[in-house]
Amino acid sequence: MEKKQSIAKLNYLKIAPRKVRLIANLLKKRSAIEAEAELLYRPQRAAKPLLKLLRSAISNAINKDLNKEKLFISDIR
Repeated sequence: MEKKQSIAKLNYLKIAPRKVRLIANLLKKRSAIEAEAELLYRPQRAAKPLLKLLRSAISNAINKDLNKEKLFISDIR
C-alpha cells in the first residue's frame, strides 16, 4: 500500500534555525490537529510561521482527498 503524503515548504524565514528547530521537534509524530493546537498556544516567535506552514500542508492534503483526522507529521526539518 502506497503512503500518500502532502508536502509544504517554508523558505526564507528570518529566524535562527536553532529556535525554529526547538518548536519543530515538538511536532514530530503528532497528529495534524494536535500539532495545530500546540502551535496556537506557543508564545515563541517561530510558532506563527510553522502554524501557517502546517495549515498549508493540511490544505494540500485535503486537496488530494486525504482525511484531516488521519493526518500526522512524519517528518519536519
